Amino acid sequence: MIHAMTKILNKNTLIFIIATILGISLIFYETISFNNKFLQLKNKKAVALVNDVVISEDQFLKYASNLGADIQPEDDVEILELLLERMIEEELLVQRGIELDLHKKDIGVRKEMIKQVIDFIIQVEANQISEEDIRDFYNENIGRYTPTQKIQFQSIYINSLNKESVLLGTESDLKTLQPKLSKLYEELKTTDFIEIKSSFDENNFFEVPDKLINIKDCNLLFGKSICNQIALLNLDEVSQPIFFDNGYFIFKLVDRIKQEIDEEYYNEIKEKIIFDYNNGLDDEKLKKYLKYLKDNSDITRYPF
Repeated sequence: MIHAMTKILNKNTLIFIIATILGISLIFYETISFNNKFLQLKNKKAVALVNDVVISEDQFLKYASNLGADIQPEDDVEILELLLERMIEEELLVQRGIELDLHKKDIGVRKEMIKQVIDFIIQVEANQISEEDIRDFYNENIGRYTPTQKIQFQSIYINSLNKESVLLGTESDLKTLQPKLSKLYEELKTTDFIEIKSSFDENNFFEVPDKLINIKDCNLLFGKSICNQIALLNLDEVSQPIFFDNGYFIFKLVDRIKQEIDEEYYNEIKEKIIFDYNNGLDDEKLKKYLKYLKDNSDITRYPF
């Protein structure tokens, strides 16, 4: 019997020793695991941990910079705490949005996410361009940058007598101004256009530039149809009344030139060329990245 009891005690002792070793091992593992996490956070210079998501010091500083905050840590502890609290709140909202699958269900969220991803892809690596690159692109796409002609003109505007009439802008409306128009055209035979302008002009809505301007700029002021009519005039020719808004313009073509495609013109449009070239590079980056994603994804297409 004593032998049996001894056997039981030895067995219990063995179990106790094993349990003790396992307990110590578990405590040691948890300690090491905690220390590893602590070291990871420390190495990342974390400023907060939100549901296992690290907010690093670098993220925090970028966030503050984007808000326009000029932070001196030793002087602005309260501001830092407020900014960090806002980051934590935003992170919680982002996590909740993901839990609710808003990026799958809400079109607005999806569009904004796609836009941000595209912006990130484009900005990861800044475009490195040289003068030679710009020149080559310009020469390859010279047709896109063919200059339009420039025109210079003078104008006189006469208001319609009845701006509320349903006949505004029609032949009947124009006839009501015939006495004034006849007098104007008669005086133009002997008097300079600018002198007559001071007596007849009723333009109070915008200033017409008295210099050479691109047809495109003219289109912004008057529309393509009117500018084409001006461009078709002979030099020093005066137009017939042209309806615009609540009255009629009379134009005189003063000058017309077609810009030479030379070094001066290249320098004049260089910023636009650079903009177009960068856009092309950005489009190419996006195409390559989308191809990479497709090549490395499991996609099944079903028939409609």
